[in-house]
Amino acid sequence: MRAWAPIALLPLFCLLGCALPNAIPASANSPSSPLAGNWQIQSGTAITSPPTGFYLVGAIQGQNSQLTGIFTGTVPCTPPVDNLTGSFNTATSVLTLSQFAGFQLTLPAVPNTLASGTIGGGGFLCLAMIGPTPAVGVQIAPLNGTYSGTFTDSASPGMSGTGTLTLTQSATPNADGSFSLTGTVTFPSNSGLGAYTLSGTIGGEGITLYDPTPGIVPVVSLTASTNPAATQIAVGNLAFAVTASDIVTFTGTLTLQ
Repeated sequence: MRAWAPIALLPLFCLLGCALPNAIPASANSPSSPLAGNWQIQSGTAITSPPTGFYLVGAIQGQNSQLTGIFTGTVPCTPPVDNLTGSFNTATSVLTLSQFAGFQLTLPAVPNTLASGTIGGGGFLCLAMIGPTPAVGVQIAPLNGTYSGTFTDSASPGMSGTGTLTLTQSATPNADGSFSLTGTVTFPSNSGLGAYTLSGTIGGEGITLYDPTPGIVPVVSLTASTNPAATQIAVGNLAFAVTASDIVTFTGTLTLQ
């Protein structure tokens, strides 16, 4: 296990329906803020895809003295999209994001390594409902580059073979805290299916991509997850659909080249 020096993360969440009028725009992101980027935080002791229990996925952006967090998730008594403001103290390595009450994490100094702590709901009633309970969180590195590996079609093994997925991730988050992805998937050469342009999003470790041209067949879609360092992509379903009943599906593990 990699050793790391703990620093404190103290996000505090609001009651249902509260809003922040002065959110810092994502364009304020600064390289001096090492915590800026895509995050997944969830109750329990391990990061899963999809997340389980109480969870938050989304973005931290901004300069050290002015940070925002944009998260979606299932923490009770928080809005469907939860905006937070705060700061990162470079002298003490303490990050504070605040709305009324919530969860605390101990953050490792090395990016993309697991942080541990507790998670709870906002307000007295929510805290009584769920905890605080153990929680973990991790920053997910950007998905940029070409990933290659074996795509397996269990229904037709003869169509299995090497495929690739080339991705570019937006540097700024969407309104819900996810990050836009664009890219190209190339099916195994022996399948005869070719290559297709896809677009979609990543939120936490979860990836959803689709063919952006509506009404045109075939319809190509992909659901997958990445690891925190973004060096591998586990493809749960890569679908090539000509009609609703004529669908070829692949799975596989792709590695960054």
